[in-house]
Amino acid sequence: MEKPKLRGVLHQFAAVAALGAGGVLVSMAPTPRAATAAALYAVSLVVLFSVSATYHRVDWAPRGRAWMRRMDHASIFILIAGTYTPVALLGVSGAAGDSLLVAIWCGALVGVLQSLFWVHAPKAVTAALAVGVGWTLVPYLDEARQALGAAELSLILAGGVAYTTGALAYALKRPDLRPGVFGYHELFHALTLVGAGLHFAVVLRLVRAAST
Repeated sequence: MEKPKLRGVLHQFAAVAALGAGGVLVSMAPTPRAATAAALYAVSLVVLFSVSATYHRVDWAPRGRAWMRRMDHASIFILIAGTYTPVALLGVSGAAGDSLLVAIWCGALVGVLQSLFWVHAPKAVTAALAVGVGWTLVPYLDEARQALGAAELSLILAGGVAYTTGALAYALKRPDLRPGVFGYHELFHALTLVGAGLHFAVVLRLVRAAST
């Protein structure tokens, strides 16, 4: 089956934008802790979009395609953990922040291992695992409410909804808006951009508010 014309295009441009925005974010960090958190987040963002664009834009031989598919799925979990890192280090912080950081990276590790070694997992399983790891914040909502402003928490939740909606479109393979051009997979990619944009705004606010 011929892949849609816009498959991977959104993430191709997003990779370039993420590289520039990530560099600016790190340069703004007022402390080593903030710079570390910003750098880990920026790297995870660039990795996700770069791997996705490379996988979807290139016409791979079967063996190469299989490996890139693994890397593409694994990069989703790297982004999730990378996004939570500034929230844990600069937002929630303290014992709860440390616990959140450990929980999210352990969850991401499970997701990466599934992506690399359970290659033919059903899309529903892959999507459910990504959504589950993505909502690791839920047990820490009380601490998050106390540590974060209403704007930051609202942006985090809104971004989570965007990512989850995209995962559902991926798992259900619908709505297939314009088959051959912009289908359900492209909608999934578009919604990752929405989620990433909302979460970038959160990280930006956290980095700027970090104690000097």
